[in-house]
Amino acid sequence: MARCSVSGGASMARYRQGGLAAIEVSRAGLREHYVTCVPRDAVQQDAATQAREVYGRLAEWLQEHGAAGVQERIFGSLRAHEAVLAARETALGDALEAGPWPAAWIEGAPPEREGLAGVHLYAVGGPQCTPLTDQGRLCGVAFDHAAARHVYLTGLPAPGGAAGPAEGARRMFAQANRLLQEAGCAYTDVVRTWIYLRDILDWYDEFNRVRSTAYAEWGLMGPRSVGWLPASTGIEGRPPAEAYAGMDLYALAGPGRGEMTVERVHNPLQNEADCYGSAFARGVAVGCGGIQTVYVSGTASIDEAGHSVHLGDVEGQVRRTLANIHALLATRGLGLADVAQATVFVKQAADAAQAASLLAEHGLAVADGVVVRADVCRPELLFEVDATAVGAVS
Repeated sequence: MARCSVSGGASMARYRQGGLAAIEVSRAGLREHYVTCVPRDAVQQDAATQAREVYGRLAEWLQEHGAAGVQERIFGSLRAHEAVLAARETALGDALEAGPWPAAWIEGAPPEREGLAGVHLYAVGGPQCTPLTDQGRLCGVAFDHAAARHVYLTGLPAPGGAAGPAEGARRMFAQANRLLQEAGCAYTDVVRTWIYLRDILDWYDEFNRVRSTAYAEWGLMGPRSVGWLPASTGIEGRPPAEAYAGMDLYALAGPGRGEMTVERVHNPLQNEADCYGSAFARGVAVGCGGIQTVYVSGTASIDEAGHSVHLGDVEGQVRRTLANIHALLATRGLGLADVAQATVFVKQAADAAQAASLLAEHGLAVADGVVVRADVCRPELLFEVDATAVGAVS
């Protein structure tokens, strides 16, 4: 593990080996772990075998580093859902009993096969983690550090049914708002959302209307706006149980938030998404103890005017997407090498190998990311990336 120190007594360490990539960030009273794990020999393995291998390594990591899980996203074929979750419960065993945390399942099959694509896990050491439940269902984790309340909600569903996807999305946002209030937060405290929509191209405009209506009601948009929007991903991903969508989020509240820098990040190569009806910021940066975490929203080949560019050209779209991400991170003094976790979405499986080569060319190792097949929010878009980057405050 390569470790470096930064100002204020904080340090960071990066680790890569055999399909597991991690960044450990240490501050006074808090150690954060951004861990990604993908199957090493997926072609020859079934989903259960893939999961036993992945979760065996994650269990070892948590035990070795004295960390507890907080938020987890699993990407894989929906048909592998039960086998993977069973292997997860067995492998994590003691860790889940000591302090359970929820996992969101997102249908994101590997580009050229079925089974498990990979897992993103955020874990911490130091503070006491509190599980959050709703009607007996585990739905999140909260912890306190430096007089700030960190709330992570995971796998909130937009329930399926005859009412339709828009009503499902409305209920999902209402549930999130209620759970945040119960945890001592407001929706204006939300820093980041990750939203996965079943059949996104059929109802993305409806989804945006529902989200904008809710955000206007809660003061994030409209004449009473506080001038704040969270970073977000909005991508295709079919949750289990026929839900129309699923959402994860991170909120930061309490008096300690005022001691941190929490800022919306603007991208010099893109206009703001809310200019064309999508209510999210291009990025949000949280600075604390000499370290900044930059949450990069789902980013695709969209230009300064909000237009899709390089139509039909996957190489052009990948290069423009990475240029957009680089430009956003550069405003914070960071680059693609500072990415701690990334999810790579390709519309067509045949484009995955070329995309991976271009990612490596630009310094974003696929080893740090999970690569999945998914439609992007516009039919002409072939590629999207979201990311979390960590580095010293510039």
